[in-house]
Amino acid sequence: MGTLSAPAEPIDLATERAALARAKVAVEAKLARLAGIDGGGADALTDAYIDAVVAATIDKLQHELVVFGRIDDEHAWRVGLYGIDSGGEQLVIDWRAPFAGRFYQASFDDPLELARRVSYVGCIDDLLVEDFEQGVVEGSSPLMTELSRSRGASMRAAVATLQSEQDRLVRLDPEHRLVLRGGPGTGKTVVGLHRAAWLVYNDHRVTAERILVIGPSDRFLRFVSAVLPTLGEARITQTTFDRLLGPPGAPGRDEEWLERIDELEAGLGAPAALRVRGVRIPEADVAELLARLTTRPLPWREKRSVFLEVLASRFDVPRSELATATKEVFPSCTTRQALARLKRTGVDTSDGGVIDEVRARFEGVPARYAHVIVDEAQDMGLLQLRAVMRRATGVTLVGDDAQRSRPDGLGLRRAAELLDTDVEQMTTAYRMSAEIADWLNGWATHRGLEAVRLDGIRPTGVDVRETRGDAEAVAGAAADLRDRWPNVMVIDHGDVWSHKGVEYDGVVVATAGMPDAAVYLAASRAAHELVVVHATR
Repeated sequence: MGTLSAPAEPIDLATERAALARAKVAVEAKLARLAGIDGGGADALTDAYIDAVVAATIDKLQHELVVFGRIDDEHAWRVGLYGIDSGGEQLVIDWRAPFAGRFYQASFDDPLELARRVSYVGCIDDLLVEDFEQGVVEGSSPLMTELSRSRGASMRAAVATLQSEQDRLVRLDPEHRLVLRGGPGTGKTVVGLHRAAWLVYNDHRVTAERILVIGPSDRFLRFVSAVLPTLGEARITQTTFDRLLGPPGAPGRDEEWLERIDELEAGLGAPAALRVRGVRIPEADVAELLARLTTRPLPWREKRSVFLEVLASRFDVPRSELATATKEVFPSCTTRQALARLKRTGVDTSDGGVIDEVRARFEGVPARYAHVIVDEAQDMGLLQLRAVMRRATGVTLVGDDAQRSRPDGLGLRRAAELLDTDVEQMTTAYRMSAEIADWLNGWATHRGLEAVRLDGIRPTGVDVRETRGDAEAVAGAAADLRDRWPNVMVIDHGDVWSHKGVEYDGVVVATAGMPDAAVYLAASRAAHELVVVHATR
Protein backbone atom coordinates (compact mmCIF):
# COMPACT_ATOMS: atom_id res chain seq x y z
CA MET A 1 0.00 0.00 0.00
CA GLY A 2 2.92 2.36 0.54
CA THR A 3 3.75 4.76 3.35
CA LEU A 4 0.74 5.97 5.32
CA SER A 5 0.31 9.72 5.21
CA ALA A 6 -0.05 11.76 8.37
CA PRO A 7 -3.36 13.67 8.66
CA ALA A 8 -3.21 17.19 7.27
CA GLU A 9 -4.79 18.30 10.57
CA PRO A 10 -5.53 16.43 13.82
CA ILE A 11 -8.70 14.34 13.77
CA ASP A 12 -10.55 15.19 16.96
CA LEU A 13 -13.57 17.14 18.18
CA ALA A 14 -11.52 20.15 19.32
CA THR A 15 -9.96 20.60 15.85
CA GLU A 16 -13.30 20.39 14.06
CA ARG A 17 -15.04 22.72 16.48
CA ALA A 18 -12.21 25.23 16.05
CA ALA A 19 -12.57 25.00 12.24
CA LEU A 20 -16.29 25.72 12.57
CA ALA A 21 -15.54 28.70 14.81
CA ARG A 22 -13.13 30.14 12.18
CA ALA A 23 -15.79 29.77 9.52
CA LYS A 24 -18.34 31.59 11.69
CA VAL A 25 -15.92 34.48 12.20
CA ALA A 26 -15.40 34.68 8.43
CA VAL A 27 -19.16 34.77 7.90
CA GLU A 28 -19.56 37.65 10.36
CA ALA A 29 -16.79 39.60 8.62
CA LYS A 30 -18.36 39.04 5.23
CA LEU A 31 -21.75 40.14 6.52
CA ALA A 32 -20.22 43.36 7.79
CA ARG A 33 -18.62 44.05 4.38
CA LEU A 34 -21.84 43.28 2.52
CA ALA A 35 -23.84 45.59 4.76
CA GLY A 36 -21.63 48.47 3.63
CA ILE A 37 -22.25 47.94 -0.11
CA ASP A 38 -24.47 50.66 -1.57
CA GLY A 39 -25.13 50.54 -5.32
CA GLY A 40 -22.06 51.31 -7.40
CA GLY A 41 -23.58 50.25 -10.72
CA ALA A 42 -23.66 52.21 -13.96
CA ASP A 43 -27.35 53.08 -13.59
CA ALA A 44 -30.36 52.65 -11.30
CA LEU A 45 -31.26 49.27 -12.83
CA THR A 46 -27.78 47.93 -12.21
CA ASP A 47 -27.85 49.31 -8.66
CA ALA A 48 -31.13 47.49 -8.04
CA TYR A 49 -29.62 44.26 -9.33
CA ILE A 50 -26.55 44.64 -7.11
CA ASP A 51 -28.77 45.36 -4.10
CA ALA A 52 -30.82 42.24 -4.81
CA VAL A 53 -27.70 40.04 -5.10
CA VAL A 54 -26.29 41.47 -1.86
CA ALA A 55 -29.60 40.98 -0.05
CA ALA A 56 -29.81 37.35 -1.21
CA THR A 57 -26.22 36.71 -0.11
CA ILE A 58 -26.83 38.25 3.32
CA ASP A 59 -29.99 36.20 3.73
CA LYS A 60 -28.07 33.01 2.95
CA LEU A 61 -25.19 33.79 5.29
CA GLN A 62 -27.50 34.72 8.15
CA HIS A 63 -28.80 31.17 8.26
CA GLU A 64 -26.99 28.86 10.67
CA LEU A 65 -23.65 27.84 9.22
CA VAL A 66 -23.92 24.10 8.68
CA VAL A 67 -20.67 22.17 8.28
CA PHE A 68 -21.04 18.41 8.36
CA GLY A 69 -17.66 16.91 7.64
CA ARG A 70 -14.27 17.02 5.97
CA ILE A 71 -12.31 15.13 3.35
CA ASP A 72 -8.51 14.86 3.40
CA ASP A 73 -5.98 14.63 0.61
CA GLU A 74 -2.82 16.63 1.33
CA HIS A 75 -5.20 19.23 2.80
CA ALA A 76 -8.21 19.02 5.11
CA TRP A 77 -11.31 20.31 3.26
CA ARG A 78 -14.49 21.05 5.23
CA VAL A 79 -17.79 20.49 3.44
CA GLY A 80 -20.95 22.34 4.35
CA LEU A 81 -24.25 23.84 3.30
CA TYR A 82 -22.54 26.72 1.49
CA GLY A 83 -19.00 27.86 0.74
CA ILE A 84 -16.99 30.19 2.99
CA ASP A 85 -13.59 31.71 2.28
CA SER A 86 -11.33 34.10 4.16
CA GLY A 87 -8.29 35.89 2.70
CA GLY A 88 -8.15 33.47 -0.20
CA GLU A 89 -8.40 30.37 2.00
CA GLN A 90 -11.38 28.10 1.38
CA LEU A 91 -12.68 27.34 4.86
CA VAL A 92 -15.83 25.49 3.75
CA ILE A 93 -16.72 23.98 0.35
CA ASP A 94 -20.36 24.13 -0.80
CA TRP A 95 -21.77 20.59 -0.85
CA ARG A 96 -22.93 21.14 -4.44
CA ALA A 97 -19.44 21.96 -5.77
CA PRO A 98 -17.93 19.25 -8.00
CA PHE A 99 -15.00 18.64 -5.63
CA ALA A 100 -17.43 18.12 -2.71
CA GLY A 101 -18.90 15.16 -4.58
CA ARG A 102 -15.98 13.14 -3.21
CA PHE A 103 -17.46 13.51 0.27
CA TYR A 104 -20.42 11.42 -0.89
CA GLN A 105 -18.88 9.16 -3.51
CA ALA A 106 -15.57 8.05 -1.99
CA SER A 107 -15.43 4.46 -0.77
CA PHE A 108 -12.86 1.96 0.43
CA ASP A 109 -12.97 0.34 -3.01
CA ASP A 110 -12.48 3.70 -4.73
CA PRO A 111 -11.35 6.48 -2.35
CA LEU A 112 -11.11 9.02 -5.21
CA GLU A 113 -7.57 10.01 -4.16
CA LEU A 114 -8.69 10.83 -0.61
CA ALA A 115 -6.87 9.65 2.48
CA ARG A 116 -9.93 9.79 4.72
CA ARG A 117 -13.43 11.11 5.27
CA VAL A 118 -14.59 12.58 8.57
CA SER A 119 -18.33 12.95 9.14
CA TYR A 120 -19.79 14.93 12.01
CA VAL A 121 -22.40 13.35 14.26
CA GLY A 122 -24.96 15.89 15.48
CA CYS A 123 -23.57 19.38 16.14
CA ILE A 124 -20.05 17.95 16.24
CA ASP A 125 -20.89 15.74 19.19
CA ASP A 126 -18.93 12.85 17.72
CA LEU A 127 -16.95 11.93 14.59
CA LEU A 128 -17.18 9.06 12.14
CA VAL A 129 -13.69 8.59 10.69
CA GLU A 130 -13.24 6.45 7.58
CA ASP A 131 -9.52 6.02 6.95
CA PHE A 132 -9.20 4.82 3.37
CA GLU A 133 -5.46 4.22 3.64
CA GLN A 134 -5.61 2.02 6.72
CA GLY A 135 -9.00 0.45 5.96
CA VAL A 136 -10.32 1.44 9.39
CA VAL A 137 -13.66 2.93 10.49
CA GLU A 138 -14.07 4.52 13.92
CA GLY A 139 -17.00 6.31 15.54
CA SER A 140 -20.78 6.27 15.30
CA SER A 141 -22.82 6.67 12.12
CA PRO A 142 -24.33 10.11 11.40
CA LEU A 143 -26.92 8.43 9.18
CA MET A 144 -28.15 6.03 11.86
CA THR A 145 -28.13 8.80 14.44
CA GLU A 146 -30.29 10.99 12.18
CA LEU A 147 -32.66 8.18 11.22
CA SER A 148 -33.24 7.25 14.86
CA ARG A 149 -34.41 10.76 15.73
CA SER A 150 -38.05 11.75 16.07
CA ARG A 151 -39.69 12.93 12.85
CA GLY A 152 -40.77 16.54 13.17
CA ALA A 153 -43.77 18.23 11.57
CA SER A 154 -41.64 19.05 8.54
CA MET A 155 -39.01 17.20 6.53
CA ARG A 156 -35.35 18.04 7.22
CA ALA A 157 -32.68 18.45 4.58
CA ALA A 158 -30.56 15.30 4.29
CA VAL A 159 -27.54 17.02 2.78
CA ALA A 160 -25.28 15.87 5.63
CA THR A 161 -26.29 12.22 5.22
CA LEU A 162 -26.84 11.83 1.49
CA GLN A 163 -25.77 8.35 0.45
CA SER A 164 -23.66 7.73 -2.63
CA GLU A 165 -26.55 6.30 -4.67
CA GLN A 166 -28.63 9.38 -3.88
CA ASP A 167 -25.80 11.82 -4.57
CA ARG A 168 -25.11 10.26 -7.97
CA LEU A 169 -28.70 10.93 -9.03
CA VAL A 170 -28.70 14.43 -7.55
CA ARG A 171 -25.69 15.35 -9.73
CA LEU A 172 -26.99 14.10 -13.09
CA ASP A 173 -26.78 16.49 -16.05
CA PRO A 174 -29.44 19.26 -15.85
CA GLU A 175 -31.09 18.14 -19.10
CA HIS A 176 -31.18 14.48 -18.07
CA ARG A 177 -34.64 12.93 -17.84
CA LEU A 178 -34.55 11.06 -14.53
CA VAL A 179 -37.32 8.59 -13.67
CA LEU A 180 -36.68 7.24 -10.17
CA ARG A 181 -38.71 4.36 -8.78
CA GLY A 182 -38.22 3.65 -5.11
CA GLY A 183 -40.08 2.07 -2.27
CA PRO A 184 -41.29 4.12 0.70
CA GLY A 185 -38.49 5.53 2.83
CA THR A 186 -35.78 5.04 0.19
CA GLY A 187 -35.10 8.75 -0.23
CA LYS A 188 -36.89 9.55 -3.51
CA THR A 189 -38.08 12.93 -2.27
CA VAL A 190 -34.63 13.64 -0.84
CA VAL A 191 -33.14 13.11 -4.32
CA GLY A 192 -35.74 15.32 -6.00
CA LEU A 193 -35.42 18.29 -3.65
CA HIS A 194 -31.63 18.17 -3.33
CA ARG A 195 -31.41 17.88 -7.10
CA ALA A 196 -33.32 21.17 -7.37
CA ALA A 197 -30.75 22.93 -5.18
CA TRP A 198 -27.83 21.30 -7.02
CA LEU A 199 -29.19 22.39 -10.41
CA VAL A 200 -29.35 26.05 -9.39
CA TYR A 201 -25.76 25.96 -8.14
CA ASN A 202 -24.17 24.09 -11.03
CA ASP A 203 -25.91 25.36 -14.15
CA HIS A 204 -25.62 29.09 -14.85
CA ARG A 205 -28.65 28.82 -17.15
CA VAL A 206 -30.79 27.81 -14.18
CA THR A 207 -32.04 30.24 -11.56
CA ALA A 208 -34.20 29.32 -8.60
CA GLU A 209 -37.21 30.95 -10.24
CA ARG A 210 -36.84 28.55 -13.17
CA ILE A 211 -37.24 25.36 -11.13
CA LEU A 212 -40.74 23.92 -10.61
CA VAL A 213 -41.51 21.25 -7.98
CA ILE A 214 -44.91 19.51 -8.23
CA GLY A 215 -46.10 17.56 -5.20
CA PRO A 216 -49.18 15.38 -4.61
CA SER A 217 -50.95 17.55 -2.03
CA ASP A 218 -50.79 20.69 0.08
CA ARG A 219 -50.05 18.50 3.10
CA PHE A 220 -46.97 17.16 1.31
CA LEU A 221 -45.83 20.65 0.31
CA ARG A 222 -46.14 21.86 3.91
CA PHE A 223 -44.13 18.84 5.05
CA VAL A 224 -41.23 19.51 2.63
CA SER A 225 -41.49 23.32 2.69
CA ALA A 226 -38.42 23.81 4.89
CA VAL A 227 -36.02 21.66 2.83
CA LEU A 228 -35.23 24.00 -0.06
CA PRO A 229 -34.88 27.16 2.09
CA THR A 230 -32.52 25.17 4.33
CA LEU A 231 -30.48 24.40 1.21
CA GLY A 232 -30.43 28.10 0.31
CA GLU A 233 -33.05 27.98 -2.47
CA ALA A 234 -36.21 29.60 -1.11
CA ARG A 235 -37.49 30.93 -4.45
CA ILE A 236 -38.12 27.61 -6.18
CA THR A 237 -41.81 27.29 -7.08
CA GLN A 238 -43.64 24.43 -5.36
CA THR A 239 -47.20 23.53 -6.33
CA THR A 240 -49.65 20.71 -7.10
CA PHE A 241 -51.10 19.59 -10.41
CA ASP A 242 -54.53 20.80 -9.29
CA ARG A 243 -53.21 24.33 -8.81
CA LEU A 244 -50.95 24.28 -11.88
CA LEU A 245 -53.47 22.84 -14.37
CA GLY A 246 -56.76 22.36 -12.55
CA PRO A 247 -58.34 19.13 -11.23
CA PRO A 248 -58.38 16.08 -13.54
CA GLY A 249 -61.63 14.85 -15.03
CA ALA A 250 -62.94 11.34 -15.59
CA PRO A 251 -60.13 8.78 -15.14
CA GLY A 252 -58.79 6.81 -18.05
CA ARG A 253 -59.87 9.18 -20.83
CA ASP A 254 -56.62 11.05 -21.57
CA GLU A 255 -55.81 9.20 -24.79
CA GLU A 256 -59.37 9.65 -26.05
CA TRP A 257 -59.36 13.36 -25.26
CA LEU A 258 -55.97 13.73 -26.95
CA GLU A 259 -57.30 12.12 -30.13
CA ARG A 260 -60.27 14.52 -30.15
CA ILE A 261 -57.96 17.52 -29.75
CA ASP A 262 -55.79 16.23 -32.61
CA GLU A 263 -58.89 15.83 -34.79
CA LEU A 264 -60.09 19.34 -33.97
CA GLU A 265 -56.76 20.92 -34.84
CA ALA A 266 -56.35 18.89 -38.05
CA GLY A 267 -59.86 19.72 -39.23
CA LEU A 268 -59.93 23.45 -38.58
CA GLY A 269 -58.69 24.64 -41.99
CA ALA A 270 -58.54 23.40 -45.56
CA PRO A 271 -56.41 24.49 -48.55
CA ALA A 272 -58.18 26.56 -51.20
CA ALA A 273 -57.33 29.18 -53.78
CA LEU A 274 -57.62 32.77 -52.52
CA ARG A 275 -58.28 36.10 -54.19
CA VAL A 276 -57.26 39.37 -52.54
CA ARG A 277 -57.60 42.71 -54.42
CA GLY A 278 -57.67 40.89 -57.68
CA VAL A 279 -54.55 38.88 -56.88
CA ARG A 280 -55.06 35.12 -57.15
CA ILE A 281 -53.18 32.93 -54.71
CA PRO A 282 -53.08 29.34 -56.05
CA GLU A 283 -54.34 26.49 -53.89
CA ALA A 284 -51.00 24.71 -54.34
CA ASP A 285 -49.14 27.58 -52.63
CA VAL A 286 -51.66 27.63 -49.80
CA ALA A 287 -51.48 23.85 -49.36
CA GLU A 288 -47.67 23.81 -49.39
CA LEU A 289 -47.46 26.49 -46.71
CA LEU A 290 -50.13 24.81 -44.56
CA ALA A 291 -48.26 21.50 -44.77
CA ARG A 292 -44.99 23.11 -43.65
CA LEU A 293 -46.64 24.94 -40.75
CA THR A 294 -48.40 21.78 -39.57
CA THR A 295 -45.05 20.23 -38.61
CA ARG A 296 -43.73 23.28 -36.77
CA PRO A 297 -43.95 23.26 -32.95
CA LEU A 298 -45.87 26.54 -32.74
CA PRO A 299 -49.26 27.37 -31.21
CA TRP A 300 -52.13 27.89 -33.64
CA ARG A 301 -52.17 31.68 -33.40
CA GLU A 302 -48.45 31.89 -34.22
CA LYS A 303 -48.83 29.48 -37.13
CA ARG A 304 -51.65 31.63 -38.47
CA SER A 305 -49.56 34.76 -38.05
CA VAL A 306 -46.68 33.19 -39.98
CA PHE A 307 -49.13 31.99 -42.65
CA LEU A 308 -50.49 35.52 -43.18
CA GLU A 309 -47.06 37.17 -43.15
CA VAL A 310 -45.60 34.77 -45.72
CA LEU A 311 -48.50 35.01 -48.15
CA ALA A 312 -48.87 38.78 -47.75
CA SER A 313 -45.17 39.23 -48.53
CA ARG A 314 -45.02 36.66 -51.34
CA PHE A 315 -48.07 38.00 -53.20
CA ASP A 316 -47.81 41.66 -52.12
CA VAL A 317 -51.30 41.94 -50.66
CA PRO A 318 -52.49 43.71 -47.47
CA ARG A 319 -52.27 41.43 -44.44
CA SER A 320 -55.59 42.64 -43.01
CA GLU A 321 -57.49 41.80 -46.17
CA LEU A 322 -55.71 38.47 -46.46
CA ALA A 323 -56.78 37.66 -42.89
CA THR A 324 -60.42 38.21 -43.88
CA ALA A 325 -60.05 36.09 -47.01
CA THR A 326 -58.54 33.14 -45.09
CA LYS A 327 -61.28 32.74 -42.46
CA GLU A 328 -62.15 29.31 -43.81
CA VAL A 329 -58.68 28.32 -45.04
CA PHE A 330 -56.84 29.12 -41.81
CA PRO A 331 -59.35 30.42 -39.25
CA SER A 332 -58.40 32.12 -36.01
CA CYS A 333 -59.23 30.03 -32.94
CA THR A 334 -58.74 30.93 -29.29
CA THR A 335 -58.49 28.51 -26.38
CA ARG A 336 -62.06 29.33 -25.38
CA GLN A 337 -63.37 28.72 -28.89
CA ALA A 338 -61.47 25.42 -29.17
CA LEU A 339 -62.81 24.23 -25.81
CA ALA A 340 -66.36 25.11 -26.87
CA ARG A 341 -65.96 23.00 -30.02
CA LEU A 342 -64.48 20.11 -28.05
CA LYS A 343 -67.29 20.21 -25.51
CA ARG A 344 -69.78 19.57 -28.29
CA THR A 345 -67.86 16.36 -29.13
CA GLY A 346 -68.10 15.07 -25.56
CA VAL A 347 -64.66 16.07 -24.27
CA ASP A 348 -64.58 16.99 -20.57
CA THR A 349 -63.48 20.61 -20.88
CA SER A 350 -63.30 21.03 -17.11
CA ASP A 351 -60.33 18.63 -17.01
CA GLY A 352 -57.18 20.59 -16.10
CA GLY A 353 -55.01 18.54 -18.45
CA VAL A 354 -57.41 19.12 -21.37
CA ILE A 355 -57.48 22.88 -20.74
CA ASP A 356 -53.68 23.06 -20.57
CA GLU A 357 -53.26 20.95 -23.72
CA VAL A 358 -55.69 23.13 -25.66
CA ARG A 359 -54.15 26.37 -24.37
CA ALA A 360 -50.70 25.16 -25.40
CA ARG A 361 -51.96 24.11 -28.86
CA PHE A 362 -53.76 27.36 -29.63
CA GLU A 363 -52.12 30.12 -27.56
CA GLY A 364 -48.84 28.77 -26.20
CA VAL A 365 -47.35 27.59 -22.90
CA PRO A 366 -47.96 30.10 -20.07
CA ALA A 367 -44.58 29.51 -18.36
CA ARG A 368 -41.37 27.63 -19.04
CA TYR A 369 -38.84 26.27 -16.56
CA ALA A 370 -35.31 24.94 -16.77
CA HIS A 371 -36.29 21.82 -14.83
CA VAL A 372 -39.49 20.30 -13.47
CA ILE A 373 -39.47 17.84 -10.56
CA VAL A 374 -42.59 15.73 -9.90
CA ASP A 375 -43.01 13.77 -6.67
CA GLU A 376 -45.45 10.82 -6.53
CA ALA A 377 -45.17 10.80 -10.32
CA GLN A 378 -46.71 7.33 -10.65
CA ASP A 379 -50.14 9.02 -10.51
CA MET A 380 -49.56 11.33 -13.47
CA GLY A 381 -51.96 10.98 -16.35
CA LEU A 382 -50.86 11.29 -19.97
CA LEU A 383 -52.06 14.88 -20.28
CA GLN A 384 -50.26 15.85 -17.05
CA LEU A 385 -46.99 14.35 -18.32
CA ARG A 386 -47.39 16.27 -21.57
CA ALA A 387 -47.95 19.44 -19.55
CA VAL A 388 -44.69 18.82 -17.68
CA MET A 389 -42.72 18.20 -20.87
CA ARG A 390 -44.03 21.39 -22.46
CA ARG A 391 -42.61 23.35 -19.58
CA ALA A 392 -39.07 21.96 -19.44
CA THR A 393 -36.47 19.84 -21.19
CA GLY A 394 -34.95 18.47 -17.99
CA VAL A 395 -37.33 16.56 -15.73
CA THR A 396 -37.07 14.48 -12.58
CA LEU A 397 -39.94 12.09 -11.84
CA VAL A 398 -39.90 10.18 -8.55
CA GLY A 399 -42.49 7.78 -7.21
CA ASP A 400 -43.57 4.29 -6.25
CA ASP A 401 -45.98 2.26 -8.38
CA ALA A 402 -47.26 0.43 -5.29
CA GLN A 403 -48.62 3.74 -3.99
CA ARG A 404 -50.67 4.58 -7.08
CA SER A 405 -53.96 6.27 -6.14
CA ARG A 406 -55.23 7.21 -9.61
CA PRO A 407 -56.47 4.29 -11.72
CA ASP A 408 -55.41 6.15 -14.86
CA GLY A 409 -51.93 6.92 -13.56
CA LEU A 410 -49.30 6.12 -16.17
CA GLY A 411 -46.93 4.47 -13.72
CA LEU A 412 -43.21 5.05 -13.81
CA ARG A 413 -42.28 2.46 -16.42
CA ARG A 414 -44.74 3.87 -18.96
CA ALA A 415 -43.64 7.42 -18.15
CA ALA A 416 -40.00 6.41 -18.77
CA GLU A 417 -40.96 4.88 -22.12
CA LEU A 418 -42.67 8.09 -23.19
CA LEU A 419 -39.61 10.08 -22.12
CA ASP A 420 -37.25 7.61 -23.86
CA THR A 421 -35.21 7.03 -20.72
CA ASP A 422 -34.45 4.24 -18.24
CA VAL A 423 -35.96 3.73 -14.80
CA GLU A 424 -33.56 4.10 -11.88
CA GLN A 425 -34.49 2.12 -8.77
CA MET A 426 -33.80 2.56 -5.04
CA THR A 427 -34.47 -0.24 -2.55
CA THR A 428 -32.69 0.70 0.70
CA ALA A 429 -35.29 1.71 3.28
CA TYR A 430 -33.49 4.51 5.11
CA ARG A 431 -36.40 6.23 6.83
CA MET A 432 -38.28 3.34 8.44
CA SER A 433 -37.22 0.59 10.78
CA ALA A 434 -36.23 -2.74 9.30
CA GLU A 435 -39.24 -4.32 11.00
CA ILE A 436 -41.65 -1.99 9.21
CA ALA A 437 -39.85 -2.56 5.90
CA ASP A 438 -40.19 -6.33 6.34
CA TRP A 439 -43.91 -6.00 7.12
CA LEU A 440 -44.45 -3.92 3.98
CA ASN A 441 -42.60 -6.51 1.88
CA GLY A 442 -44.89 -9.24 3.20
CA TRP A 443 -48.06 -7.21 2.67
CA ALA A 444 -47.10 -6.34 -0.93
CA THR A 445 -46.16 -9.95 -1.76
CA HIS A 446 -49.34 -11.50 -0.36
CA ARG A 447 -51.59 -8.87 -1.98
CA GLY A 448 -49.87 -8.86 -5.36
CA LEU A 449 -48.87 -5.19 -5.24
CA GLU A 450 -46.32 -3.86 -7.75
CA ALA A 451 -43.89 -2.85 -5.01
CA VAL A 452 -40.14 -2.45 -4.77
CA ARG A 453 -38.74 -5.03 -2.34
CA LEU A 454 -37.29 -2.98 0.51
CA ASP A 455 -33.93 -3.60 2.17
CA GLY A 456 -34.23 -2.57 5.81
CA ILE A 457 -30.99 -1.35 7.41
CA ARG A 458 -32.19 -0.12 10.82
CA PRO A 459 -33.56 -2.86 13.08
CA THR A 460 -35.05 -1.47 16.30
CA GLY A 461 -36.32 -4.63 17.97
CA VAL A 462 -39.89 -3.27 17.84
CA ASP A 463 -42.17 -5.49 15.78
CA VAL A 464 -45.16 -4.26 13.82
CA ARG A 465 -48.33 -4.96 15.82
CA GLU A 466 -51.42 -6.28 14.08
CA THR A 467 -54.73 -6.57 15.90
CA ARG A 468 -58.46 -6.51 15.35
CA GLY A 469 -60.72 -3.94 16.91
CA ASP A 470 -63.01 -0.97 16.60
CA ALA A 471 -62.54 2.79 17.00
CA GLU A 472 -61.74 2.31 20.67
CA ALA A 473 -58.88 -0.03 19.80
CA VAL A 474 -57.54 2.50 17.31
CA ALA A 475 -57.66 5.31 19.87
CA GLY A 476 -55.95 3.11 22.48
CA ALA A 477 -53.13 2.21 20.11
CA ALA A 478 -52.62 5.88 19.22
CA ALA A 479 -52.49 6.88 22.90
CA ASP A 480 -49.89 4.19 23.53
CA LEU A 481 -47.68 5.47 20.72
CA ARG A 482 -48.01 9.07 21.90
CA ASP A 483 -46.54 8.05 25.25
CA ARG A 484 -43.27 7.42 23.38
CA TRP A 485 -43.33 9.64 20.30
CA PRO A 486 -44.30 13.28 19.66
CA ASN A 487 -45.46 12.86 16.06
CA VAL A 488 -48.14 10.17 15.79
CA MET A 489 -50.87 9.87 13.17
CA VAL A 490 -54.02 7.76 12.86
CA ILE A 491 -54.77 7.07 9.18
CA ASP A 492 -58.13 5.69 8.05
CA HIS A 493 -59.84 5.23 4.70
CA GLY A 494 -61.23 8.78 4.65
CA ASP A 495 -57.99 10.64 3.99
CA VAL A 496 -55.34 8.01 3.38
CA TRP A 497 -54.07 9.39 0.06
CA SER A 498 -53.50 12.89 1.46
CA HIS A 499 -50.64 11.45 3.56
CA LYS A 500 -48.56 10.50 0.49
CA GLY A 501 -44.97 11.64 0.92
CA VAL A 502 -45.39 12.57 4.60
CA GLU A 503 -43.77 10.70 7.50
CA TYR A 504 -44.53 10.24 11.19
CA ASP A 505 -42.80 8.68 14.21
CA GLY A 506 -45.65 6.27 14.75
CA VAL A 507 -48.72 5.39 12.72
CA VAL A 508 -51.93 3.56 13.52
CA VAL A 509 -53.61 2.24 10.38
CA ALA A 510 -57.36 1.61 10.66
CA THR A 511 -57.76 -0.69 7.66
CA ALA A 512 -61.57 -0.79 7.53
CA GLY A 513 -62.69 0.25 4.04
CA MET A 514 -59.15 0.46 2.68
CA PRO A 515 -58.01 -1.33 -0.48
CA ASP A 516 -54.70 -3.19 -0.19
CA ALA A 517 -52.70 -0.41 -1.87
CA ALA A 518 -54.11 2.15 0.57
CA VAL A 519 -53.07 0.02 3.55
CA TYR A 520 -49.57 -0.19 2.09
CA LEU A 521 -49.42 3.58 1.65
CA ALA A 522 -50.72 4.30 5.15
CA ALA A 523 -48.40 1.80 6.84
CA SER A 524 -45.38 3.11 4.96
CA ARG A 525 -45.75 6.54 6.59
CA ALA A 526 -44.35 5.16 9.87
CA ALA A 527 -40.67 5.68 10.69
CA HIS A 528 -40.32 3.96 14.08
CA GLU A 529 -43.51 2.15 15.15
CA LEU A 530 -46.51 0.80 13.27
CA VAL A 531 -49.80 -0.59 14.54
CA VAL A 532 -52.28 -2.07 12.06
CA VAL A 533 -55.85 -2.40 13.32
CA HIS A 534 -58.08 -4.59 11.16
CA ALA A 535 -61.85 -4.38 11.46
CA THR A 536 -63.52 -7.01 13.64
CA ARG A 537 -65.30 -9.70 11.65
